[in-house]
Amino acid sequence: MARLSKKILKKIQPKETKPKEKPEKVGKDYLLIVILSLTIVFTLVGWSYFDNINRGLYVALTLALLTTYIRRHAKLSEKQNYWMEKASQVSIGAAIALFVVLAYYQHFSD
Repeated sequence: MARLSKKILKKIQPKETKPKEKPEKVGKDYLLIVILSLTIVFTLVGWSYFDNINRGLYVALTLALLTTYIRRHAKLSEKQNYWMEKASQVSIGAAIALFVVLAYYQHFSD
């Protein structure tokens, strides 16, 4: 009888359970680490062989990859995350612009 009354009481007034907030799991980003490492190695090894546009391209690309990695793995405040995202976007834009300029000079200019 006590069991039945407990079951009825649970159905009438169920216990309020708060869902536990699980921390967001961030992946390991092995591919991002490998590409960042290769970009740093190519930049250091080829620095003396690059012209200024290539140097700017590789530096901008390295900054873009580095800021992306930092944004994903560092515990930043909302304001810091905002500025890190903007820095990432600017460096990606600079890398794309320098790539277009470099492709134009190598393939289309006389």
